[in-house]
Amino acid sequence: MFRIARLSLLLSFLVGLCASGPALAQSLPPPQPATQNGVSYITGGVGEDEVQAFRAVAPKYNLRMTFASKTGSYLSDVDVTITSGAGRSVLKVRTEGPFLFVQLPAGRYQIDARMLHVTEARKIQIPARGGTDLRFYWDDPDRRGVMHICKNCPATGGPAMGRP
Repeated sequence: MFRIARLSLLLSFLVGLCASGPALAQSLPPPQPATQNGVSYITGGVGEDEVQAFRAVAPKYNLRMTFASKTGSYLSDVDVTITSGAGRSVLKVRTEGPFLFVQLPAGRYQIDARMLHVTEARKIQIPARGGTDLRFYWDDPDRRGVMHICKNCPATGGPAMGRP
């Protein structure tokens, strides 16, 4: 009798463990910050699990940047330089995913983000409290270098070709 009860209890435990196993395996630990010139940052966000991990730690960073193409695809390998208002280089990093979260002292900064020889520059003010969200968008990198022969010709692959 006790043997059947013990076996039943063990079986229930194993079924519960198997059911929760994938959920436990999918939850990632929070991203580990790197430091450069006394500035803490994280970069990444590839895959749904990493996206969730980044969302969980986002409030700890007062500058949150996202990099994407104008067609909506997230981008990685973006070269980012942050310069202080005084012209001092604060951070130079190549992203490892579509997100770069940085903890900066309050003040004015210039952000230069470079993707495929195209640099986007933004001047920002980091407040003493709260944070700033920046989004950078580039033309689709797969379409870089496509030549348009006339002004009124439809863009190849655009609405005339059945793509939004």
